[in-house]
Amino acid sequence: MSDPERARIRIVPSYVAGLMLGLLALVFCVGAFRLGFWGDDGPGPGLLPLVVGALLLPMIVIALREPIPEDETSFKIPPLLAIALMLAYALALPRTGFVPATLVLLLLWVRGFYGQGWFRSLACSACLTALGLFIFSYLLRVPMPMFPEWS
Repeated sequence: MSDPERARIRIVPSYVAGLMLGLLALVFCVGAFRLGFWGDDGPGPGLLPLVVGALLLPMIVIALREPIPEDETSFKIPPLLAIALMLAYALALPRTGFVPATLVLLLLWVRGFYGQGWFRSLACSACLTALGLFIFSYLLRVPMPMFPEWS
């Protein structure tokens, strides 16, 4: 391969998305076996994740065999930053509680992705966090840590 363009590997979002879905399908299947998908009295809590994972795997193989569209470009930074921010939120939520983690997530999201000023970003994130607190804590009565527990 003397042509440098042909020798270079092109990483495109469709391949990465297919591989990530494959990983998710495997996680579903492993989780289903840990939950138990059948019990003495019928279907168990792991049956649905097992079926979803088992149906996702062949569809992902088919999707990865499709040719890459010519107009598909490589990665753009904002979606990757959004994924990283959501991952950081998921990791911070159990340790810091709903209110601080959500406040910081929304502040960074509005400031970074919508380009708003700090005051508007803070006001928007505070209002949305208060709305989320009201919905989950008072209306739905979801038991979750709202603030960090200092022990």
